[in-house]
Amino acid sequence: RIVLMTSDRAIYKQYALSGFAPYAMGKMAQIGLMNVLVVEGKEHGILINAISPVAKTRMWNVQDEPEDLRPDQVAPGVLYLASPECRESGFILRASNGQFTAARWIERDNVDYPLNLAAVESSTAEDLATRWQEIAADVAF
Repeated sequence: RIVLMTSDRAIYKQYALSGFAPYAMGKMAQIGLMNVLVVEGKEHGILINAISPVAKTRMWNVQDEPEDLRPDQVAPGVLYLASPECRESGFILRASNGQFTAARWIERDNVDYPLNLAAVESSTAEDLATRWQEIAADVAF
């Protein structure tokens, strides 16, 4: 088992912080690395997942034991992903305050990558601009 570490500060725009560009870049790179290692590790029985923890640590400038968002509340997620009980690969386990939820990027239905994205066709930037709401219809603003 391989468990990589990513961050909601990189994954979700609403949690990004000014000045965190190098941090965010490194944490998003973990997801790309995970996706490639999932493919490379499959034939060898190696499972790869990532954890996206939220815990009050020195990065938050917390020196004493925090009352909430404690690191020990994230630990069960890492232990599970590294254990023989975990049989999945390619997931991001979000962990915060003793709560866990899994996420992963998957392609939309009917895509025949790379030739057909099952998407809106456009041949000019102007046409793309006029059709933007249709193109971005499935994305929350």
